[in-house]
Amino acid sequence: MSSGQVVVVFVDLVVIMVAARATGWLAEKVGQPAVIGEIAAGIVAGPTVLGPAVSGALFPHEARSYLSLLASVGIAVFMFLAGLELDGSVFSGRRRTIPVVSTAAYAVPFLLGCGLAAVALSRHRIGDGRYFALFLGCALAVTAFPVLARILHDHRLIRTPIGQISLACAAVVDLLAWSALAVVLAFANPVIGGQWRWAVLIPVVGLTWWVVRPVLMRLASFGTDQTMIVVGIGGALLLGAVTEWVGLHLVFGAFAFGLVFPRGRRAAVESGARVLSSVLLPAFFVVAGLAVDLGALDATALGELAIIVAAAVLGKVGSVYAVGRMVGLGARAAAGVAALLNTRGLTELVILNVGLSVGLITGPLYSLLVVMALVTTAMTAPMLRLVGVTSARSVVQAAPHDDGAGAGAEGTSVRTRTA
Repeated sequence: MSSGQVVVVFVDLVVIMVAARATGWLAEKVGQPAVIGEIAAGIVAGPTVLGPAVSGALFPHEARSYLSLLASVGIAVFMFLAGLELDGSVFSGRRRTIPVVSTAAYAVPFLLGCGLAAVALSRHRIGDGRYFALFLGCALAVTAFPVLARILHDHRLIRTPIGQISLACAAVVDLLAWSALAVVLAFANPVIGGQWRWAVLIPVVGLTWWVVRPVLMRLASFGTDQTMIVVGIGGALLLGAVTEWVGLHLVFGAFAFGLVFPRGRRAAVESGARVLSSVLLPAFFVVAGLAVDLGALDATALGELAIIVAAAVLGKVGSVYAVGRMVGLGARAAAGVAALLNTRGLTELVILNVGLSVGLITGPLYSLLVVMALVTTAMTAPMLRLVGVTSARSVVQAAPHDDGAGAGAEGTSVRTRTA
């Protein structure tokens, strides 16, 4: 790496951080989560708005590989935090509602995505059509747990029954999403000449759960905050490196390490990890945005975008509302949960980036799906206002009539800060 490249990468990184902070602030001013503005900033940095010449001059090809590396570190830390966010307390007292609603929230849009791949989006198919269809199903079925948690916090819904049910269902959908994507990648993108590496996963999983997790619990009892931050981030990067080497993606290892990390030291570790994430994660938005080119969209592509957004919204919102009513949620409660689970945000962007990097989707389709992620996330706040779920007071009469659902009203708070 030459001195000139160092200068370009450092300047680009500062520009990215400032732009992401500014657009995130603007998004929050209009009632949207900051991630909406940050994703938009990434798209603006690409050829769609700036044009290929300006975008290429601002982010030259020789600097993009280094920005991609920094973005990978940012994503690994973000996925570690996402795993750390999952709290078992949100599942308490709702054994009937959560499994049913979560299954519908994932399965229906997943099947719609598979159907779209075979019919409306067949011209974008590359490689084996089966894996293309499965990946499209994964892309439409996502719910962004961290972004949803932030929306609940901003609307002061985090301790309401609707908020707690939404968090629990989003956590299950998140686990389903990553599990399904892992299976798709395992078959669609095997490591050439290294299929034996998959055998490593079994002992790694066992070692992580039965050896690493107890060691982390013991270390948490006497380790300093600085030590736990280093262990948390270092462990996420190391386990991410293992899953990347196996032929999956680094996001799986980083997410898994967050799941096994001791919850008792979560606050201190989150504070340190979020500082690193806030510096490096914006690079991911630009790397993702550089691959988005909406300027080349024709009438057919615009029609495809409308179909994708409609399938994503109707599949998620329609299924959650219908099933929610079946298990005893009131009309407003079911509508509120449905609107919240339609949030896709950064999690969707990560999955799309994985699909593009391994060749499961084309650049034009990637661009359409990024817009879908932006639109569905931006819809959440307006939909909540439309159904009358805007604050804790507004949902008193919308309280779910589920087994133990009311327990969440004054239940354990859930961490809500997001990258």
